[in-house]
Parts: sequence; C-alpha cells; structure tokens
Amino acid sequence: MTALAWIEERARSGRLRPLDAALAQLVAAHTDADDERVWWMLAVSHQSGQGHVCLDLPAAQRLFDDDCPWPRPQALPDPDGDIVGIPGDTALLIRDGERLYLARDWQAEAQVLWAIRARLPWRTLPGGVLAQHAAALFPAGHGDGLDWQKVAAMHGVLRPFAVITGGPGTGKTWTVARLLALRLLTARALDPHASLPRIRLAAPTGKAAARLTESLQASLAELALPEDIRAALPSEAVTLHRLLGIGRDGRPRHNAQHPLLVDQVVVDEASMVDLGLMTQLLRALPADAGVCLVGDRDQLASVEAGAVLADLCRLATGAYSPDYAARLAAEGLPVPAAAQRPEQDLVVRLTRVHRFGERSGIAELATALREQDDTALAALRQAPPADLGWLPAQRPEVLQQALAALRPVVQVAAEGADPAAVLAAFGRFRVLCALRRGPWGVEQFNQELVRALRQGGLAAGEWYPGRAVLLTRNDWALGLFNGDAGITVRDPADGSLKVAFATLDGAVRLVAPVRLPSHEEAWAMTIHKSQGSEFEQVLVVLPDQDSPLLTRELLYTAVTRARRRLQVAGPAGLLAQAARREVQRQSGLAERLLRD
Repeated sequence: MTALAWIEERARSGRLRPLDAALAQLVAAHTDADDERVWWMLAVSHQSGQGHVCLDLPAAQRLFDDDCPWPRPQALPDPDGDIVGIPGDTALLIRDGERLYLARDWQAEAQVLWAIRARLPWRTLPGGVLAQHAAALFPAGHGDGLDWQKVAAMHGVLRPFAVITGGPGTGKTWTVARLLALRLLTARALDPHASLPRIRLAAPTGKAAARLTESLQASLAELALPEDIRAALPSEAVTLHRLLGIGRDGRPRHNAQHPLLVDQVVVDEASMVDLGLMTQLLRALPADAGVCLVGDRDQLASVEAGAVLADLCRLATGAYSPDYAARLAAEGLPVPAAAQRPEQDLVVRLTRVHRFGERSGIAELATALREQDDTALAALRQAPPADLGWLPAQRPEVLQQALAALRPVVQVAAEGADPAAVLAAFGRFRVLCALRRGPWGVEQFNQELVRALRQGGLAAGEWYPGRAVLLTRNDWALGLFNGDAGITVRDPADGSLKVAFATLDGAVRLVAPVRLPSHEEAWAMTIHKSQGSEFEQVLVVLPDQDSPLLTRELLYTAVTRARRRLQVAGPAGLLAQAARREVQRQSGLAERLLRD
C-alpha cells in the first residue's frame, strides 16, 4: 500500500480526520508522498485533533500502527524554511526546540505568552489600602491559619494576570465576589474621581455562565458595599462566545482592532477554555485590562487543542517569590517565601473545602482520585459516608436506581406543573456515563430508560411531557446551542407541548419541538457533556471493564458534578485502575513562559 493510499484508508475508517489527510496530501503535492515531512505533517495535525498543541519525538514514536509506510522517526525533522521552519519563518510546521507545531498553534501559544508577560508587572496601590478593604470583606477567623481565599482575592487585585484554582467546594466563586469588590474599592481609593473599572464575567458554556451568575449574585448579596460600588459590579456572566461576539463563521467581533471596553475580565471554568479561544480573548482585551482565570486544574481539559489553565498551574509550587511574599506581608498576610521566578507567582490554589460536611464522601472521593490514593479509594468503597453509594455492574439494579429518580420528574411534567418547577426538578439529578457507545454507553442507557418509562405508561409518542433532550447542534437564530438541555412541558398559555430551557438570566424559554435543532435523549449524558454543570444528585455509570477512555480527569470531573449525593455503578477496583491513567496534553506554554 502506498503512503497516500494508507492515509486515505485511515481517513475513510475514521482513524484520521479529513483535515489530517488533506494537510498531508498538501505537503505530498509539494514534495513526494514518501517524504518524511508528509508523515510529520500528518502526525502533528493528528495530535492537534487529539487536543495536543505540539508533538515531541517520544510521542511521535508511539503514533500509528506497525503497518505505517514510514519508518519510526529517530529525530525531529530539520528546518528547511518551507515546510518545516523555526520561529519567525512562514513554514507550515514550526520546530521550536524539541517540539514541532502547526504554525497556527505555535503562533497562538506565542500570543498567549506575550499577553501574560505583558501583565506580569504589579499594580501600584497606596500602602495599606488593600489590607484595609480586605479585612472588611473577609470575616476574622474565616480561615484556619493563613486565609488563602483572602490571599487569592488580594492576588487577583495585585496581579494584572492571575489564576485561582481549587476543587469543588473550596469557595472559588465566594472568593471571586470579594475579589471584584476589592478591585473596585481599591480603584476608588487610588483615584476617587476616576471612573470605576469596567468588569466582565465569562465562562465557556451557557450552563457554566448561568451557574456563575447565580452563585455570584448570592455571594455579592452578603456584602455591605457603597451603592456606587455595587452598581459597578457585573450583574451576570456571559459565554465567551457572546462576550467576544463570535458569529457563525467563528470570527469574533472584538479583536485587537476592535477591543472590548473592559478593564477586568474574570473567566470561570477556565479548564474548558482551549488555546484558540484563549488567544481570541486575550487579543480582544486592551493592553491594560486585567485577567483572572478561575477553575479546577484537575478537571477534563477543553475539547479542542490546549489546556491553558493546567499548563499555568504546573508552574505553581505552593510557595512564592520574595517580592510577592513581601508585598502580601506588607498587607498583613505572611506568605512563605521561596526563591522562584515571578512567572510562578501567577497561581493561588484553594484547598480547604467549605461546601461539604466534615465526612463528605464526595469530597473524599474527589481527593482520592486527584491524589491517586488506592488505599483511600478502597476504604471509601468498604465504608462509604452517607452521601456516597456504590452499585454493582448489574444492569437491573442500575436502571432501577436511575428510574427511581427520573419517574417523579416525568410525573410532575405530565401533571402540567409550571415549566420553571419542571426545569428545577430536571436539574436536580442526572445519569453520567463514561462512554458514548457500547452496553454501558449513554446511547444504550438512554434507550433503556425511555423504554422503561414507556412500559410504565409515562411516555407515549415521540413527544410527551417530561421528555428530556440535549441539543447536539447550534441554532443561532433561536439562540440555542450544542450542549443545552431541556425538558418537555405543557405550555401554560395553550396547553401545547413545548421544550423548556433555562436562560442565562434565570428565566424559562419555551420552544416548539419542531423548531429544535438536532438533539438526543438527555436522561443520561456523557461526562464530557456535563462539564460546567452541577446537580444535587448524580449517578455515574462506568463500563463493566477497563477502557483507555477512563482517565483520572474523566472520573474526577464526574464525581465533582454532584453537590449532595453521588452513586457510582461499576466493578470494584475500576476507579483505582482509571485513576492511574492521566491525560497529558503536550504543550510548550509553561516551558516557554519560563524560557522566553
């Protein structure tokens, strides 16, 4: 089989993207099909499709099967100035040290680096002002020892580029509310006659933006603030696409030529933001605008290439440079010092859990997965706390547990309850599947749940009160997007069937079923689709045997979707196996930030 035939066969079978094949064929047209640079273009493009920003030699040597027509590479390709170049060249591929990039990905990473470096200098504040306002916003004794939430808020004011990371229940949103108030109060102290900073809040998805809006409003309501400060606080979070004005063609309305009118941007659920979207955001900001990324570094990374939050969190070691420590110490916070570079001062990690009780199984399981603690995982299975339950990999029992939670929701919808009440009931519980296909995948599980509802007389016809759907395509005209979940209700106005969706402002939107874009059943959803959401109760369904798709990040994300009650269905020992399998996305961001 020729090299091009091999590429075409793999593209037809779905093992390569059409884009991968097209780029390799483009290089072959300018060289020769057997040229090793064809293979390198194919390999780098394929890695990009898998979420990696670049490719190094060890990863390249593991790619593809033994029937690959090219020999295993022994070294990265030498730059030729045309197909393979070095930084500054206009080649298709860029070799930077021991990494090989698609030119667009190298440029995107370089722009993120430039934006961060431009924001490394500290803000100048009058002495003692930050500590004075922080003391009023953070109650005495809130933290045991050093109050890292207070540190994080002060950190976000002092640093024009800041990262706050932490697991579920560590108070990230609570801290952000005080960070925003602190930013405005210190700006007013710096210049009482100047306009207050313009602040925008954003998240990668509509679900995450709505949850941030709700949580932030509750946290801000606790604060006693002057009226002008309260008026300057943002009232809602929006999606990054809406903030940037990204249209159907993928092009943002706001860019370097038409920047956002903003002085501070806070991005929640930043683990979901890929390199391309982060680049678009940073391009659209004025040079003096502050950026604060907030998220959980241990969750699943973005669907597209890059893991910016995780890359930046890898720089953090838990200690701070002497300059950073001195600044915070001057404000009354004795942060330990260590001789480090200023780039490593970007991140503050919150570790103390406030949401759960002292013996929370959800929190303990999340910690055990994050730390790959087999002993803790085994102990939690043998003696689970009240909020954690285990089910064997036996289909009847798993379906029974799911139906016990779903039937009341369908019944409420069938009785013609108010759409907002039905939506609220729908949002309290979800089945999360690790896989899409197969006996324990989301497609099969949804089919069996719907079949059981029909047999119980709760579902008749294609559309019925209580049918839950998940959109799989965008509809810009309707303002509905891939990943939005809704439930079928009776329209109070005329009794017709409509699908209810929650809007970002907390209202309910009713849409006729015939107008919906492509969709699927939504009683069960994949763990990937659940990112940015939280539910009162979650049932996680694992396959009956190990799979390469089961990773520590996937399971951690599933566990941290639950607020009050978590059940896990799957074989004993599977969590420990999966916890040892980590997703490592290749990127040069952290290394280049320290090197360049």
